[in-house]
Amino acid sequence: MLVATMGVNNRIADNVEFAKHVSSALGKFHSKDWGEMDNEDIKANDWADTNSGRILAAYGSGEDKIWIIREADNSATTILFPSEY
Repeated sequence: MLVATMGVNNRIADNVEFAKHVSSALGKFHSKDWGEMDNEDIKANDWADTNSGRILAAYGSGEDKIWIIREADNSATTILFPSEY
């Protein structure tokens, strides 16, 4: 299940460029590009991807920065602003 927080959903509805950013980030996430993460976090995500762990990826900066989190059991992938965590 793919979900977005209310903040992200509202911004997608109001801003076409932000909607494109989210779409691009999801494409990267699904191709295992974890975005703007340090090497240690990238390695942790790579390990989690093959060992059923939780993944946190970050894309963009400033007001456009979003996180995408996939739960370890694959029950949900959530798109959110860091301030909504």
